[in-house]
Amino acid sequence: MQESYSISVKSKIGDSSKTEAKSKDLFLERFVSIFPVPYYWGWTIFSGIVFLCSSMLIFHFENSFSYLPSLLFLSILIAQEATIVIWAHKKMKGLREYLLDIIDLPKDDVLRWYDDQMTIIFNERRMFASGILVTIFVHLMGLDQFGFSFQSHYSSFIIKIDYIFAHVLMGVGLYPLICTAIMVHKIGEFPLNINIIFSRNVHFKGLLYSKFTLCAASVYIVWGCFHLSTPEKLSTPWSIAWFSFFGLLLLAYFILPQYDIHQMMIKTRKEKMGMFSSRLMTKAEEVFSSPNKENVFCLRSYLDIEHQLDDMCVWPFGSYELLHIILIVIIPFLVVLLEIVFGVLK
Repeated sequence: MQESYSISVKSKIGDSSKTEAKSKDLFLERFVSIFPVPYYWGWTIFSGIVFLCSSMLIFHFENSFSYLPSLLFLSILIAQEATIVIWAHKKMKGLREYLLDIIDLPKDDVLRWYDDQMTIIFNERRMFASGILVTIFVHLMGLDQFGFSFQSHYSSFIIKIDYIFAHVLMGVGLYPLICTAIMVHKIGEFPLNINIIFSRNVHFKGLLYSKFTLCAASVYIVWGCFHLSTPEKLSTPWSIAWFSFFGLLLLAYFILPQYDIHQMMIKTRKEKMGMFSSRLMTKAEEVFSSPNKENVFCLRSYLDIEHQLDDMCVWPFGSYELLHIILIVIIPFLVVLLEIVFGVLK
């Protein structure tokens, strides 16, 4: 059976020379490499320059600072979104050890499949195309109308350029977000060993997903702050629906992949428990036929292991991650509530 899975993996991933681990940086990291600082400081500097230039130009045309909060939130989003995508790319490299620990296949096959998935998830052309498509959709739905009364059309052009840039980066991050969840689902197609229950790497994966979701939620909150800082706010049904959709997407992103891991752990424990039970029965028969001290001690060890398997947690997260779920559920309702309050006050 293991051999057939191995052949299946090879047929899916093709020649190993095409799936070597990619060590090059993402285009988002190369983009700010002109600054001799780490990528997060590079994007902070770049977004600061965008904010200062946009603010000065709009002040020149409008002679007002009333647009500063909106420009500030867009600049924060530019730095935040790009930094999170790069950070996620670096963190996903740690998934290699997790897969080697739980997939019951030859190491080379697992590594080739992992490299292939990393190539798909962080495909730069697809990431950029995702950003463009999301931005086009937002424009067609009229969600890039903010209600500002500008004296000059140049001011409207400047803030929309910042908005488009921030939205493209959001779409760039959305693509690997979805692909990562699909990758977790695919893991369930492979034979898994008992380490999926015992290994700390499983809980590392649960914690990593929690961090991914928390980062995405922080971006979601800043987008809400941006819209609430504009005259239009979230007053149209389309804007509320669009914003609420991403709240549900965040919730699904956390729960569905984690639930897939949960199902893998249950399935693997059931399979291994079946094999272990047959060995336990054989050992029990040996004890009854030859009840010496060594056999009794061995049977007791078997029973202890069975008890541990029964008590083993089959969820890849704990109370810390459950708190994140609760927060993610509350966030969309909180934003809508703020909009209602603002509307009443207005």
